[in-house]
This record gives sequence, structure tokens and C-alpha cells, in this order.
Amino acid sequence: MRKIKFAIVSTFIIIFMIANFAFAAEVKNTLPATPPVNVAPAATPKQIKQPPVSSVPAMPAAMPTQIQQPPPLAPTSVDTYSYNPLGKPDPFRPFVTVVTAKDIDVKKQIAKKAEASMFPLQRAETEKYRVVGIAGDKDHRVAIAEDASKKFYPLLVGTHIGLYNGKVIEIMADRVIVEEYETKKAKRVILKLRKN
Repeated sequence: MRKIKFAIVSTFIIIFMIANFAFAAEVKNTLPATPPVNVAPAATPKQIKQPPVSSVPAMPAAMPTQIQQPPPLAPTSVDTYSYNPLGKPDPFRPFVTVVTAKDIDVKKQIAKKAEASMFPLQRAETEKYRVVGIAGDKDHRVAIAEDASKKFYPLLVGTHIGLYNGKVIEIMADRVIVEEYETKKAKRVILKLRKN
């Protein structure tokens, strides 16, 4: 068994070497002939220590003051990259949100307020309402909102909606813009018209 393995391995080595020599010979035949290079004689120690004075060119009396600038580089496609963050996650937002007892108390108070509210538009979050219709012209528009229980409510500019003291600030041809005050900072919620 060992003799068979040895014979196979040695055969492969011989074939590899023959192919290698054949390839090298073929490459050598295809290379262009190079002219012979004149090789300078080796320098003597005396020549190394004392360079010839006549080989150094003399400095001109007046040096030119202008230095030629290289031509400006043409812009390439690498220079035209611009970062567009739309559709990409925010790298500075934490993966885990920490909920404190204060946040839980605030949510419970909002839920109690929603149950106690006598206005039906202030019993659910603004995002829970669907805008199903908008009528009117630029100056006077009216929107119709639908809640989860399939009830319809009219929305005018100034109508209060949602749990966070939301107020309709603008009605456009295809959307209703609501401004909420969950904290001291105002937050805009856009309710788009559903066309179905």
C-alpha cells in the first residue's frame, strides 16, 4: 500500500515539475528580447572617497522665484458621496429603553384621564384615529376621522384630539397635522388620508 502511494505521489511531482519547466520555457519564448545593458566597471576606493568636482553643476546666480504648481485634480466619483440617513437606524439611540416608576405613574394618569374624558376624541391616542375623508377648499377644510369602534367624528382646525392635549393645527388636501404636548416640547403627529 505504501509503495502504491509513493508511486502516485512521485508521479504527480514529476508531472508538476515537467509542466512547470514547460510553462517557464513558453514564457521565456514569448518575452521580447531586451537589448544588452552596459555595466559600468566597479568603483575603486579612491573614487568613492573623492567625488569629481567637475560633475557637480554650478549654481545659477539668480534662482527663479516662481514655483510651478501641479495642475488641479479633477473631481472623481469618490468625492461626490453624500450621507442620507433616511431609512437608516439612529446609531445614537439606545437599544433598550429604561422605564422608571415615574413613567408608569404618568401612563396610569393618562389612562385614567382617558376613561374620565367626556369627549370621545380624547379617549384614545391620536395615532389610533384614521382620516377617511377631507372636504372643502384651501381656506375652510373639514376632515372626518374614524376610531376603532367605527364611529366617525368631524375634525376642524382647533379641534382637540388624543390623550396628550393634541390640537389640529392644519388640514391639508391629503393629511391632518396634529400638535401634541406630551411633555413641554410640542410633537407633531401626521394623520394621512386613507384611500380605501
